[in-house]
Amino acid sequence: MLQLFCRRSSVFNLLLLFCSVALPTMFWVGCKRAESEKASGTARAPEKEAKSPSETISAPGKNLDTGRGVLEAMAQAYRTAKSYNDQGTVRIQAEAGKQTIDRKVDFSVAYQSPNKLRMEAYLAKVVIDGDKLYAAIEDLPGQVLEKNAPAELTMKSVYCDRILTAASCNGFAGAAPQLSLLFNDKAVDVLLRDAKEPKLAEPGEIDGRPCYRVQISMFDGLAIFWIDKETLVLRRMILPTNGIRSELTTEIGSQVETLSLVADFPGAQLNGPIDPRAFQFAAPADAEIVKFFIPPDPGQLLAKKVPDFKFVDLNGKAIIPQSLAGKIVVLDFWATWCEPCKLSLPNLQKVYEKYKDNDKVAFLAVSVDDQQVKNKAIADVLKELKVNIPVCRDPDYSAAAFKFNGIPSSFIIDANGMVQDYESGENPNLTTVLPEKIEKLLDGENIYEAPLKRYQDNIKEYEKSITSSQEESGAKVEELAIPLANIAQRSQSRTFKMSPLWKCADLKSPGNILTMTTPNSPPRIIVIESAKSLAEVGLDGKVIAMHKLNIGDAEFITNLRAFTAADGKRYIAVFAGFQQRCHLLDDQWNIVLSYPEDVIEHPHSGIADVELDDLDGDGVPKLYISFWSVIGVRAVTLEGKPIWSNRSVSNVVRMAVTGADADGRRDLLCTNNKGTLVELDAKGQRQAEISVPNRTIGWIAGGDLLGNGQLLWCGLSAQKMGETIALGFNLKGEELWNYALPVGLQPQPIEQIIPGKITRDGPGQWFLPGPDGSINIISAEGKLLDAFNYGAMLQGLATVSIDGQPVLIVASPNGLEAWKVE
Repeated sequence: MLQLFCRRSSVFNLLLLFCSVALPTMFWVGCKRAESEKASGTARAPEKEAKSPSETISAPGKNLDTGRGVLEAMAQAYRTAKSYNDQGTVRIQAEAGKQTIDRKVDFSVAYQSPNKLRMEAYLAKVVIDGDKLYAAIEDLPGQVLEKNAPAELTMKSVYCDRILTAASCNGFAGAAPQLSLLFNDKAVDVLLRDAKEPKLAEPGEIDGRPCYRVQISMFDGLAIFWIDKETLVLRRMILPTNGIRSELTTEIGSQVETLSLVADFPGAQLNGPIDPRAFQFAAPADAEIVKFFIPPDPGQLLAKKVPDFKFVDLNGKAIIPQSLAGKIVVLDFWATWCEPCKLSLPNLQKVYEKYKDNDKVAFLAVSVDDQQVKNKAIADVLKELKVNIPVCRDPDYSAAAFKFNGIPSSFIIDANGMVQDYESGENPNLTTVLPEKIEKLLDGENIYEAPLKRYQDNIKEYEKSITSSQEESGAKVEELAIPLANIAQRSQSRTFKMSPLWKCADLKSPGNILTMTTPNSPPRIIVIESAKSLAEVGLDGKVIAMHKLNIGDAEFITNLRAFTAADGKRYIAVFAGFQQRCHLLDDQWNIVLSYPEDVIEHPHSGIADVELDDLDGDGVPKLYISFWSVIGVRAVTLEGKPIWSNRSVSNVVRMAVTGADADGRRDLLCTNNKGTLVELDAKGQRQAEISVPNRTIGWIAGGDLLGNGQLLWCGLSAQKMGETIALGFNLKGEELWNYALPVGLQPQPIEQIIPGKITRDGPGQWFLPGPDGSINIISAEGKLLDAFNYGAMLQGLATVSIDGQPVLIVASPNGLEAWKVE
């Protein structure tokens, strides 16, 4: 519904991520977790509370001598409780040298069986009174969600709206674990899905109350649950923090030395009395009752009075709506760092030239740069662009009232102060369409009807998508993550005869594999090893060299890209999703560039993908980097010098380079949050948007499977979380074939589509690793050639030809293994 360009930070950035990424495996969604009991010593202890006879819980048949037994007894106590209430606090603390982070958020849950609830968490409040569900979000004042209450509460019925889910789950500690314990029969299975068997540690006390302490070794560290021995209520959670160390290191600007995240549940009580007033909700008098939350959008301002604002020109003079009364006003929001703005402003200047002497029309170029950006820097950019439109700044963030999510964004306000039109993004036809609109307003006409209808149509489409995905959204939270597929028992290939060629025992934790082939040279095999090293493996399976990367302590790598320049030099780019930087290595394995270089001063939402290629065909490779959220795609030289930036796409999970045209130029295909593919040319200009009917493309790969230089395309489309369809398509948007992958989420950051070849003759194949350890092989024309189970979690796949013999190389916890294929 919203097209994003350059964008300020907003809670709704989180919504985009929520739609693209599976919720994590632990109860507390998000990455902010605590690493050790010792580190949490400064966390506030709960207030002392009186013991109530109604709290005492018996756990017949439960084994309280094991960690799992205690967790299951706790879950049963919650699941059978008639009521629950608490007043909780979650606190994250970190130290790095003399710098500290200490953040705290309060939350509360009150529940009465079967269908009354009050939850306050982060920006959201949810109240269910047994008849109706009401919800409000701080960042959406004026909207109150109202639905009928179910006869019995479930996670789906509470998290019944995608924006509500994002607002109540995506804080720095995540979703409330109490709800899963109260409503989910499989809460313990979800908790332990990606963990080792829990262990009982030495018991402890919280405010004089004896507690079991259950230790759970998670993939990102140790979690400790403090569970009241008498009532089996959860008193405290200490959670692992390996996943957020790099994020905080970037934020603080130096290495994090201590880090903890502790959730305390003071006053937590099962089966206790609850004040009936807890389930009362009073909607504000001016609130609009909605069936679903609607994100902020400029369309909501059309045909209404312009929001109050206070801008300031470069001389410090205030500009408010009253100072522009009686004039048709064109407001253009931009920033010095916004490349699309720099393309749009010169066109706006041409329109300004036409009306600058008309006292009934006013133009304002409103800079939304941060206040540390000097006036001179703003003036210098406009001078460079040869733009002399009156410019002002937004010191009080008045622009937020205009509800735009990207820049450039412009608004047309009539002489009576009514918003008549708006536009987001660069419009190459601006010099034609804007004067037409201004002339109509000068003639006394309204022009808001057409944009208002577009907005209303968008809302209808949004409602359709809400309706179709509502159960899916609730299911995400009901499960808190789709269970990973169980690793299937090993099976034999039905189509190919496979025999062991070699096993590289020297690699303990191999990951993604890159095979590099050049004419007149034997292929080279490069493997990620232990997240900070690259191993070069010979065709005989022996390690030729190990290259440890000199990257930050909190950095790691999971993916590889390679390119050979026209001068014969080889380069390798290494990166990992959500990391702050990617790294470029030369043919001597030296890091010649870490980009972006200024992440400490300017942290971002994380890298999504990297391509190392040559779009303009001059023989010199460039780095093309996509980012999560709204940063879009950037192109930089091998020295890190910016070439172009395109922010018209957001959440570009994967990119792929097209084949060369007659002039040797290529384009870049980008996935994005709309589920389409956006095609950018060598200058970063948007050329086309490719849509495959009834599919949302979230992953893409191209391959010259036919060996004729004409690429074939394969993509992945998630029907719902954990259910993925692979499909072949062409760049006309026509689906050519599809194949349903095993249900589940990939447990490792493996490349999910690998073009390769394991036949001596004929076309190549698509290799699709399944989350259950299966290897699915699809022919160039889209036929299933084989699907067999490797019997282990897949961490990397590749094919290579050794002396004419097709070989399949597999990385797994068993090591790196090569198989002859006949």
